[in-house]
Amino acid sequence: MIRALKYFIITLILSYIVVWISDHPGTVKIFWSEYLIETNIVGLFFFIFAIFLLTFFVIRTFANIKRLPNIISNVRRDKNFLLGNQTLDEIAIDLFKGDLNNLEKNSRKIKKYFDNKLFSTFMLVNTALLKNDVNQAKRYLQILETLPKADYIYKRAKVLIALKENDTKNAENYLLEFSDKYKGDEWFSEKLAIIYSHRSEWKLAFDYLNIDNTKIKKNSNLKLMLANLKVLSGENAVEALKISDDSIFVIKESIKALIEKNEIKKAANIIQKNWLKFQCAEIIEIFMQFKIKNISDSLNRFKMISRSIKKGNKLTDETKLALANSAFQAQVWGESQTYLDSIDRERWDERVTKLYKRLEEKSPKIITPSNKNKILSEPKWVCSNCNFKYDKWQFVCDECSSVNQINWPKRSNENKTRTSFLLQNPFRHFPHVN
Repeated sequence: MIRALKYFIITLILSYIVVWISDHPGTVKIFWSEYLIETNIVGLFFFIFAIFLLTFFVIRTFANIKRLPNIISNVRRDKNFLLGNQTLDEIAIDLFKGDLNNLEKNSRKIKKYFDNKLFSTFMLVNTALLKNDVNQAKRYLQILETLPKADYIYKRAKVLIALKENDTKNAENYLLEFSDKYKGDEWFSEKLAIIYSHRSEWKLAFDYLNIDNTKIKKNSNLKLMLANLKVLSGENAVEALKISDDSIFVIKESIKALIEKNEIKKAANIIQKNWLKFQCAEIIEIFMQFKIKNISDSLNRFKMISRSIKKGNKLTDETKLALANSAFQAQVWGESQTYLDSIDRERWDERVTKLYKRLEEKSPKIITPSNKNKILSEPKWVCSNCNFKYDKWQFVCDECSSVNQINWPKRSNENKTRTSFLLQNPFRHFPHVN
């Protein structure tokens, strides 16, 4: 209301002035260098107004000329921002596709559009490592070393390059040096543990990986690795089981340790808790065969394990086979045959036929039934990194040197493992050296 009143008063005053000037034009005489300029007040008003407009136009023009570099810079910055965002989208796609040539090209564009040296140089080092172009990676590493805030990335890249060159001695020295600066860093600790594992120096590997338990507790893979190393280094297997119960090796060693102490029931409880997760017959074989005293001991263990793994668990083919083996160890031939017969013949593997032959040798009443279906091969331990197969578990893969990657394939997971490649980490194209 007050603002409207102000505008009304100003408009009224201006209107009054214009009307008064129109009614009393008057005469104005201006002498300028002996020239007489005669006009009225209205003309003088328009003359002054023209001078004002001209002055305003000149000042505005010079101001725009002065601002021209800033305008051009802003336009270029907006254009680079748009192109940079598009390039980041392309980099994301390249990472998923593993298109190394485009990844390198787009990484250079990021440096141009955003004037960002850290991210672009890191991506160029990464791409060079993926291409196994170590010389180029070293050139980019020198640039990375000079950049502020790039120290951690530089040190990790330096270790990766040494490992790419199979220079484990220098890689070890770098890791020892860098782990002092970045105490408790799980990446440096893991790489040191891997190097010592290749030499079967289990205690050293365990000690370096166990530097900071708080971080490892958040990483299930490192917990599994730490538990395996604890047992390999001669530590208490039951204590290792508290770190991670995702290792068949640790479970088997824990069962042996408990049987040594004559704590058979505790050993059976471990199997009960973990059987459905692994379904590996080796676990029950250890329970049925380790430190067995006599046939009576075998029968007691068979009854105990039979109750344990049947309790609340669905009888899968692996469970039936494990129970058949347990019954065989307890010399209960008929029950062993019953469990074998309950396995669908389309899913028989070599272990079933082998056990049937052993039953035939023990009991003349048992005859291996004919099976026209193809007998499946016996499952083996598989390295998840290179798919190399083993008869027995081991911590380090002989084929690809990966560590803690050899796993037991569960029959119940066959449909899942067929698509396992599709479910892999989409950023697997980043350098990974075991």
